[in-house]
Amino acid sequence: MDFSTKFTVRTDLADEVLENLADKKGKKGDGIAFETKNVRGIRVDCVNVQNVQAEKITGKPVGRYVTVTTGEIWKSDAETFENVARTIGEQLSSMLPTEGLCLVVCLGNDKIAADALGPYVADSLIVTRHIKLQDESLYKSLELGECACVVPGVMGDTGAEALELVKGAVNMLKPSCVVVIDALASRNLERLAKTVQISDSGISPGSGVGNARHEISRNTLGVPTVVIGVPTVVEALTLCLDVLSKVFDGEREVYNYIEEKMSGNIGSFFVCPKETDKIIKSMAKLVGYSLNFALHGDITISEMDEFLA
Repeated sequence: MDFSTKFTVRTDLADEVLENLADKKGKKGDGIAFETKNVRGIRVDCVNVQNVQAEKITGKPVGRYVTVTTGEIWKSDAETFENVARTIGEQLSSMLPTEGLCLVVCLGNDKIAADALGPYVADSLIVTRHIKLQDESLYKSLELGECACVVPGVMGDTGAEALELVKGAVNMLKPSCVVVIDALASRNLERLAKTVQISDSGISPGSGVGNARHEISRNTLGVPTVVIGVPTVVEALTLCLDVLSKVFDGEREVYNYIEEKMSGNIGSFFVCPKETDKIIKSMAKLVGYSLNFALHGDITISEMDEFLA
């Protein structure tokens, strides 16, 4: 049975979308490129959606998608943490301009653990624009990149779309690029908080949980926009049907009956790990330190710790 044809798989991860395709590398001429490489012993999956045809096949906007497998970073030692952070930082650097102000947008709701990634990342990010404005000689002596950060919150608290607030910041600060941080949805428990996806295609906040807001992308902001996401939830229906597609493979009537019964009862529920509070804080630190590596050149973990203390 082709599980992917039964219902829309709710996932924000490009490599998960490709798992539903018959040929992961795509067919000749369809505009989908896929590559897996090993960096410092860390798996890095690269998906390139190259044209409109590929966009229709994958359901993902044209762009590059890089997924770094981090493993359970909250259980890792200092050396592993640094290796993963440096690897993510290198992938980020390849998508960002080499000069100018980088505006980091930390999306999410700090009142909900599974959606608090963005606000927590702000705590691990070295921002420097204010130093440059107040004391340019000090800024130059630090030999750091120029970075600013906004945490737009959620519409229920602010009354404004995240895009509206980000556009205001872009218009005032004139950054050379924008980096957006957000929590994502996965279709697989094995990926929850164990991967980081980087893409240059923009994002519609909340789309993974069926609550999409206005798109934040180069098209809407007018500057290069890179998105860093960590999968923190799995839709209950997606998870159950993924498992059942294997258990009831070939038993279409049984499968259809279970799908029908479940879709009306658990379709709007999302699952996250029980240690989400701890996990999200660890992943947020990883993303923040990865950004510091990407934006601030030859900086060390100990220097980050000291700067952020």
